[in-house]
Amino acid sequence: MNIESPVLPYNFSDLEPALSRDTLVFHFLRHQRVCFDRMQAMVRGTQLESLPLEELIRVTERNPAQHAVCRYAAEVWNHDFYWHSMRPKGGGTANGPIGEALRARYGSQERFAREFKEAAGGHFGSGWLWLVWRGGALEIVTTRNAGTPLVRGDVALLGLDLWEHAYYLDHQNRRNAYVSAFLEELANWEFANRRLAEAVSTLDERPSRPRPADNPVRLLAP
Repeated sequence: MNIESPVLPYNFSDLEPALSRDTLVFHFLRHQRVCFDRMQAMVRGTQLESLPLEELIRVTERNPAQHAVCRYAAEVWNHDFYWHSMRPKGGGTANGPIGEALRARYGSQERFAREFKEAAGGHFGSGWLWLVWRGGALEIVTTRNAGTPLVRGDVALLGLDLWEHAYYLDHQNRRNAYVSAFLEELANWEFANRRLAEAVSTLDERPSRPRPADNPVRLLAP
């Protein structure tokens, strides 16, 4: 299989006290690892086995008969992105290009945090919360269940798991407390900066299209 087994980018206890060791052990071994094992079993011996993870998700998402594979593969990718969206002693004020982009889009870090929390609180049931780069601007979006930005054409910059197993041991049903802990103590803004640089670079490399003089285009703020 052309997909490596998932690995945490830090030790299980490194995100304490914001997220406990028990939460990470349970989450990683009982959820992401299970999704990986089931995905692996479903593609073994098929033409899908040779595909990289992102391509596997895109291919199976287009075929309703393969949506079960897509769900497990997407959850493997989503979780891996989630782990990298956090770091020990993270959170706080975003710096660098991502900080500038947040202020340009939302006016202030405080307003961004407020809208991020509102999006999480307004999402019904299980799913994911994302900060993405879409069409030259930042957007806060949610996806249901195993939904992923990969199949929407968005570039994910940060991802937060909204399934209850991500926070129930530490925060019970207080999702807002979990989202606050993520923003204040865990968010990996360095990772978001790297992702943003890649997104902008990719956008800059696309060939420009001529624009009719009588059809002005409003430029989105970066």
